[in-house]
This record gives sequence, C-alpha cells and structure tokens, in this order.
Amino acid sequence: MSAQGPVHVPDAEMMVDLGVTLGRHVFAGAVIGLMGPLGAGKTTFVRGVAAGMELQEGFVVSSPTYTILQSYPCREMELFHLDLYRVNGREDLDSTGYRDTIHGESVLIIEWIDREPQAVPEENLLICLEYRDGSRKVTFLPKGHAYESLTTNVLNDFKRCQVPGT
Repeated sequence: MSAQGPVHVPDAEMMVDLGVTLGRHVFAGAVIGLMGPLGAGKTTFVRGVAAGMELQEGFVVSSPTYTILQSYPCREMELFHLDLYRVNGREDLDSTGYRDTIHGESVLIIEWIDREPQAVPEENLLICLEYRDGSRKVTFLPKGHAYESLTTNVLNDFKRCQVPGT
C-alpha cells in the first residue's frame, strides 16, 4: 500500500467536490474506509460521493452514528454508509449486516474504520482525513490494483478541476 496525496482541502465545499470526484469513478463492490477525528469531514465527503454516484432525488446523506448502517439508492448502484463510532467489537459489527454489502453490486463506505480495521477486505481504499487550522489534508491509501487505479483517476481529475481555466 503506497500513500497517494495528500490533497489539501480548505473547506467543506471542496471536501464535497473531492467526494463527487470519487463518486464518479467508484466501481461496484468497492469498499472504502475513512479515518479521521470528529470534524474532519468524513460525512461531508460521503455526501459528495453520493452526489457523484447520482443519489436519487429525495434522499439526504446524514451521519449514521446512531443508525450504524444506512443505504442510499443511486443511479447505477446502491451506496451503503457504515459508521463504527458506536460499534463495540466484532460481534456488534457483525450484527449490522454489513457483510452482505461487501463484494456485491454496491459501494460500501465505512467511517471510523480505524476502530475495526478487519472490517475491510484485503483489497480496499483507506482515506485518512486530518484537520488542522480550519483545513483538511486527505491522504489515499489504496490496496490492490483496482483501488490504485481508482485513486489515480480521482486525484488526477480532482487536481485538473482545481486548476483555474480548465
């Protein structure tokens, strides 16, 4: 696993834009883990991913801290959003039914993956969000060829969109 980035994200709007870019490139069966402290922008990023996947009208992405697992219908596939903040151990995690979402025709994004790192398959994409002085630093940690390609495509497109006049 080689880190790619970091990408400096100065505000919530750009965090959504980064998520939208990922959502436009993500593939069925993808499993993405998000790490970062409270306020780092994890749920904001997922809102962007859902928008990039063309979330169906009438649905709003919110933090699944209390519901643990939420699903969102998007144009081509479903987005599952899992939050491990309140999950206490493997048994608690397994009771969410999240395993049914892995390797399917959907996308699974897991917030607070550092609380249960074994929740992701061997090949995955981890994204580390750091928060300092009002801005964020986002680092991609792809594991596996498909995730390395995904990361490269996302970062190239995102950087291209950030260049004035492109």
